[in-house]
Amino acid sequence: MSKGLRLYIVVALGLLSWGAILSSALGWEEDKAAWLKYYYVPHSEFADEDGEIEMTAVKGAAMIPVSLSESFVLLPGLAYSGLYLDYKDLTFSEPSPDGTFTEKDLPHNLHVIELILGGALQWDKEWGTFIILYPGVHSDMDDISGDDLYFSGAALMSYTFSDSFLLSAGLYYDDSFGIPQLLPMLSAQWQICDGLTLDTVLPQFLVLAYRLVPELAIGFKFNVEGNEYRLSEGKPWKNTIVKYTQILAGPFIDLYLSDHLVLRIDGGVVTGREFEFRDDDTSHKLFDGDVEDMGYVGASLSYQY
Repeated sequence: MSKGLRLYIVVALGLLSWGAILSSALGWEEDKAAWLKYYYVPHSEFADEDGEIEMTAVKGAAMIPVSLSESFVLLPGLAYSGLYLDYKDLTFSEPSPDGTFTEKDLPHNLHVIELILGGALQWDKEWGTFIILYPGVHSDMDDISGDDLYFSGAALMSYTFSDSFLLSAGLYYDDSFGIPQLLPMLSAQWQICDGLTLDTVLPQFLVLAYRLVPELAIGFKFNVEGNEYRLSEGKPWKNTIVKYTQILAGPFIDLYLSDHLVLRIDGGVVTGREFEFRDDDTSHKLFDGDVEDMGYVGASLSYQY
């Protein structure tokens, strides 16, 4: 598989981290086209409200490169993200025409299921083009409708400067936070020196890794989490959405279990956290969900060709 295609795969998985899944934080990408990830954030206090929230995330994505010619590769796939929540000492109630919105009515399981469709075209040894689309359902899955469907995608051009440096730039479309956005993107893979690499899709994630021995690498990463979910219409509230964002940053260890499997253990701090409830019709904030910083632990298993 070409170096350009490796970049397209990491860009695709990195984009999913912004709209649906945590950045795969793959470090120096080596044909990794599938991964499973888990992370846990203990009970954390809300900054402006009473109570605490605990988050557990389970995520996965897989793409199967299908070569249609020497220069064009189709990248179909699927992605899933589950956010599992627990609340503690939350003193919150909100009247509604059908009752009172209380802690017991808050969602405990939120899900994203996405279809991935990407294509990579290599024009020559230096230039390449990559396009990806991934519509998905963002919901508590109790009552699914067309309103639960969100769309994201990106188009990028890449240029290979050398065997050790590849740069890509383009535009990213996303409405997974409820507001359509067209954002610039910059992605790079840079082998700085023997064993030291930088892998990034900005503003989604950045990974700096150092390969100590063939079986072990260490490094530092940050990645952005975030999503919007539409809640069930059958609850006491109607047209209510959940929005959350946070940044995970810290060190990691990569263990190369075989030629195809890489186990990552990571941990650090979670910051820039928001978890709020809004009325989708009026954008009225039902709950001010700024959350205090907290530590986290995580693990992932990646498959590489």
